[in-house]
Parts: sequence; structure tokens; C-alpha cells
Amino acid sequence: RPPSTPRAICRRRAPRQLGNSFTTSSIDHHIFKPMLGLSLYALAADPPPFHPVSIPHSGLVDGSSSTALISALASSGVVAIKGIPGYAALRSDILAATPACAATPAAAAHTF
Repeated sequence: RPPSTPRAICRRRAPRQLGNSFTTSSIDHHIFKPMLGLSLYALAADPPPFHPVSIPHSGLVDGSSSTALISALASSGVVAIKGIPGYAALRSDILAATPACAATPAAAAHTF
């Protein structure tokens, strides 16, 4: 026999609706607890440090490091070039000019 009042309809359908949908406790238990566990595991596990292959600039110029360069790029895609002539002075100049560059209107208007 169908319910006759709106209140009776709501009482009758509410348990079915809650049973077929997520409640706050089921979301916490089935989604957030495993995510929290994975997050804590990721924080606790120390990944091994990454050290890119370092290739001398002179080896790139004379071609003696070409095999090492190709191998490093194929394995990790990252290579450190050391001994670049004039790099230390250029780096120092750029770092000294960075605050002035950041204060320009163009830099201030840029969205990062």
C-alpha cells in the first residue's frame, strides 16, 4: 500500500538513498584512511638520492664525452655539465641583477 503523506514518503526512501550513496563515515574509511597511510609511508621512506652524470665541458667540445652524454641522456635524461668557461662570473652577475629585474613592472605584471 503506497504511503499517503510526504513525510511518510521521505521516511520510507531515506534509508535506501543512504544505503546506495556514500556517507561521511564510508568516505573517511574507504578513501581518506588509505590515502593518509600512503602519504605517511611516502614521508617515512627515504628515496635514494639522485646524482646526475657529470660531463666536463671540454669533453663536449672535443667530442671525447659524446658516448657518455648519449648514454646519460638515454638513461635518465639529465646531465650536469661542469667546467663551463666563464660560468662562475656569469652566474655571479646574474644573481646580482636578479632583484633589480624582479622589481621591474614587466616582472611584477607576469603571472607565474
